[in-house]
Amino acid sequence: MKNLSGKTAFVTGGASGIGLGMTQCFLREGMNVVVADLSDAHRAQAQQELAAYGERLHFIKLDVADRAAMAAAASEAEAAFGKVHLLCNNAGVSSPIPMDEASFDDWDWIMGVNLQGVINGIVTFLPLLKRHGEGGHIVNTSSIAGLVPAPAWGGIYSTSKFAVHGLSASLRLSVGRHRIGVSVLCPGATRTNVRQSEQLRPAKYQAQDRAPHAMPSLQEIGIDPVLLGERVVRAVRRNEFYVLAHAENKAHVKAFVEQMLAAFPDEEITDPGRMSYISWFDKATAEALALQPLEED
Repeated sequence: MKNLSGKTAFVTGGASGIGLGMTQCFLREGMNVVVADLSDAHRAQAQQELAAYGERLHFIKLDVADRAAMAAAASEAEAAFGKVHLLCNNAGVSSPIPMDEASFDDWDWIMGVNLQGVINGIVTFLPLLKRHGEGGHIVNTSSIAGLVPAPAWGGIYSTSKFAVHGLSASLRLSVGRHRIGVSVLCPGATRTNVRQSEQLRPAKYQAQDRAPHAMPSLQEIGIDPVLLGERVVRAVRRNEFYVLAHAENKAHVKAFVEQMLAAFPDEEITDPGRMSYISWFDKATAEALALQPLEED
């Protein structure tokens, strides 16, 4: 999707952090942007900060885990700007509760936002992108913690982000025939408010009384979210799958992948049945990749 000007983006978690960085970059490209965010404070601050863009912005209060609310937001987005071409499933939460001590409420809340929220966005918006037939793009925010596992305090978050990574990779092989590209954004330390997620935990998910895990402040050490937004714009234009900006994490990913590869046996497989399955899998994957939209619209 090379030409972005005049098209519409829908960004969840779009009023702060990485979502706001993407929103700013999309606006600079001449897009209309629907900013969907649960936080009243973040939406108000973003409205003030982005006031110069006026009628090219529309704000919606949205809990991405609420399917009915997602459907209503999609209808409101189309009413505001017409066709939606770019969906950014970016909203996410985290908790300092170690995964080996977590309750069902901890799991349900984090997975409900980080994974089910992405699924809700895809199931709701993908038919709209198919219907207008003009192609489009979907960006799902995973994490470096979706490429390498996080320790116990980030275990539920890492679980959700590994799932988003895998979901995105398979989705890419599924929607190319509709001229829809897919990217997965895997940020490392970025200046976001994700560590304050507990403030947005719904009352139905009872929080445990626990001292926060001692960690460096993302606001002090993280990169500027606008840099990620710029990388996302490039990925959308070029239909690049991985959006990576944190070079300091490359060694972590390399070590994790090498450990995985080292676990494979070195035996030579000659069994016809097993090889026929591999041939079928390779053929299906190659056919899906051949249908990927080109850089030009």
